[in-house]
Amino acid sequence: MILRVAVVLVVVASLLGACGGGSASSKTGGAAVPLVADGKVNVEAMQARADAFAALSTAQQEAQLASLDGTLERELWKVSGLEAALGGPTAADAAFAAHSKAIVAQARAVAERRIVLSAFHRADAAPSAGEGLFAGIMFVILGADGVVSATNDLKAGEKPTRKIGDELTVTGSLERAEMDFAGSHEAEGVTTKLRAKVQVNPCPDATGHFEGKARIDVSATTTGGSTGQNGILDVTVSGQVDDDAKLASADSDYRMQWADFAAGKGGFVEVSGAIGTTKVTGATLGRSAGKVTEAMQANASSVGMLYAMMAKEKIVEAAQKGWESGRCVELQPTAAPGPKGLKPASTSQINAAPRSRIDGAPAGGTVTATLSAGGASVDPAGSKVRAPAKFTYTAPDAENKTGTVSMEARSKRGVAKASIDFDTRKGAYVASGGTEVKVSGTVDDLTKPFTIKGTGQGFTVTYSYTPTSSSKGTYTYAGSGSGITMKGSGSYAISGSDPDPLTLTQTGNGCVNIGGCRQTTNVITLTRST
Repeated sequence: MILRVAVVLVVVASLLGACGGGSASSKTGGAAVPLVADGKVNVEAMQARADAFAALSTAQQEAQLASLDGTLERELWKVSGLEAALGGPTAADAAFAAHSKAIVAQARAVAERRIVLSAFHRADAAPSAGEGLFAGIMFVILGADGVVSATNDLKAGEKPTRKIGDELTVTGSLERAEMDFAGSHEAEGVTTKLRAKVQVNPCPDATGHFEGKARIDVSATTTGGSTGQNGILDVTVSGQVDDDAKLASADSDYRMQWADFAAGKGGFVEVSGAIGTTKVTGATLGRSAGKVTEAMQANASSVGMLYAMMAKEKIVEAAQKGWESGRCVELQPTAAPGPKGLKPASTSQINAAPRSRIDGAPAGGTVTATLSAGGASVDPAGSKVRAPAKFTYTAPDAENKTGTVSMEARSKRGVAKASIDFDTRKGAYVASGGTEVKVSGTVDDLTKPFTIKGTGQGFTVTYSYTPTSSSKGTYTYAGSGSGITMKGSGSYAISGSDPDPLTLTQTGNGCVNIGGCRQTTNVITLTRST
């Protein structure tokens, strides 16, 4: 099974950007309200920031996040002592730009060109790691969605795991899609180390609950030294699906921690919060010490929330695509009588009982049936019927007609689709009997060319028939055995009518390599199969 690894760092740079900057205040109701004051985060101001961000276009969101990231993370390079260790602002600016360019360029390549790496068939090098909120968001989008989509076709019980080089491990199953990355990038006297993991459990349980999470751990230090900073971002997502397989709610909790270290001394800042289905439900400024200012606290709080908001959105989207794909629920409807060979205008009962592909339990919910092709009807049509569901199919009122009934099951456990093809075609004819040559075989359609096998005293023969109508035509035959070969040709006629057996009488001339030629006759019985 191929797992798409356009994810490589997944939400990795999401943490890199977790240092993104932002204003220390936000406008609500026309007035400037501080995001952080006296060690507390103003949730109202945070909500205003989230609303303003959500109203932007995708391009505007990307530009804003990239700007926030650059502002705050560059400031952290300063307070951590990394700037001084590199020789001052100019050298630090060059190093920061080099790392940012590396990861953002890779993110754009993945996002815009849709680069896909095969975790099971190739071992391409992972993109270099570096700073950049934009890069993080791109990897969130491709990571969560890509790893779920690539595992939708797994079978129950399959749990493939593949390791690509020393950096990337990809694991898949119906229950969970996961990608774990560990890598580093070195340039301009700075070493950045990244560890990122994204996990999506796209199949809701019996109550409709699903979840996902992302963890990113990043450090930037002087190459060969011990001056720098470390950050960790944890995002957990918990969602609920309703009985119509639609998203009912989704909540997210996040925690972001940053610590700087230089010459054995350091500072730290910690922010956390919660995001509901549509609103920011909590924001807390935790531990904070060292050279961290209130403005930096506000920026960290703002950026942490925006990262969590974006990660939540992409994890939920990926999970929803999973449970809507048929990954989580199976539907294998049955029909009796039929579905093949129904009598014209007769009825057949369809039973549709969707079940979970995870634990095999009844999925519940509803099933909707529609006549998607042919005739004649299905009842009820287009209405949701509680599972296990029953429907009545009515066949067309003429022979050799078809009809297709398509069904969709929806429940807290996901979506499943299936279809049944019906027809009023008569069953095949079974050939038997024969005089000198005994025959066997089936004939699907007397109006189309068909063959029948025969056996005699020490030889076998194949008769090939070319109809000119449903009751007559020509034939040839060829056979061999016991050192002889034979062949011949002639005409045939079929008498009788359904449902009684038909009689095929064939007369022709045949030759044997030993014994010459003579007239041959054979009488074959054709009986309808059930």
